[in-house]
Amino acid sequence: MKGSLILANGEKFTGQWQGKPKDHIGELIYFTGMARFQEFITDPANKGKIVIATFPGVLNSDLDQSMFESDKIQIGGFITQQDASMPIDVKGINVLDIFYKQNVPVLTGMDTRALVKRVKKEGEMPAIISSEHTANRISAHTEDLQGDFGTEYIIPNGNKHIVIINFGYKKSLIQVLSQSGNKVTVVSSNIDISSVNALKPDGIIFSGGPGNPLQWKKCFPEYKKLAMKYPTIGLGLGHQILALAFGANIEKMPTGHRNFKEPVIQPGSNKVFMSSQNHGFTVTEKNLKQNGLRVSFKNVHDGTVEGLVHEQYPVATYQFHPEQMNNPLNELIFNNFFRTVNESKGARVYA
Repeated sequence: MKGSLILANGEKFTGQWQGKPKDHIGELIYFTGMARFQEFITDPANKGKIVIATFPGVLNSDLDQSMFESDKIQIGGFITQQDASMPIDVKGINVLDIFYKQNVPVLTGMDTRALVKRVKKEGEMPAIISSEHTANRISAHTEDLQGDFGTEYIIPNGNKHIVIINFGYKKSLIQVLSQSGNKVTVVSSNIDISSVNALKPDGIIFSGGPGNPLQWKKCFPEYKKLAMKYPTIGLGLGHQILALAFGANIEKMPTGHRNFKEPVIQPGSNKVFMSSQNHGFTVTEKNLKQNGLRVSFKNVHDGTVEGLVHEQYPVATYQFHPEQMNNPLNELIFNNFFRTVNESKGARVYA
């Protein structure tokens, strides 16, 4: 059965349905990786997105559920050039099987080169996967992914108590905190400072997640109070939210940074690190200094802001995702955070 991918600009691309047809509207992005596909499609930051996979043999990927970043497939639709009628040789979990099981719409045999060329030229845009051939509903689509993720995970024992403000955390973040011997509590993004105070945290992490950070604008005053009081880091979406809470600005990128080997440079040392990134917004450099913020990392390719530190409060934010250890950048980020937490020795900064 034929299906269509219709872009917001009216262009239509045709492919072959796999599994039960299901319409889905979402932001169209592309993934160029040849590895870590399972991490990408289960990353909560990709919730609802329609993903173009440029690697032609992606359906032959072996999926290992122990490497998933969440409990389910997060993407809303999947596009590949690969012909699903050809033999697919996998030893682990079959990609198509798990998409079928979780009712994720899939189109195969697509012209992914033409699609990626269009996205590179016009930017990431809304699109619809459909068995119909009109784009009437795309204009009504708005990206509203704010949700109350609630308290999902608690590690009851540890040396220091780390509270994660949950916008859609990745499992690897919990693993790093657990391996470092910390007590961990995950709380709703709608929490207030009095509720956090009652938990008596030693440090706060604003997690990554999906959507436009301005959707949490009403919470910015509470977030700022928390960051001024406790040692704090922000990752991905959490980096953008904290920057906005302190008065910075953001802008939508034409095409986001969505790969696991994005080079960033540390201005002070001029050291370059490879980072894992998945975002479509960026913090601008406008108004950073007057709001007490200093750039700690920049993107090597386009010069965009990749990290910030506050000059007065123990706050550091990172556009990339340093959840997985065993590389110099991630160890630097978490070692600095744990050092700040340990040096606080229960003292709080009240402002």
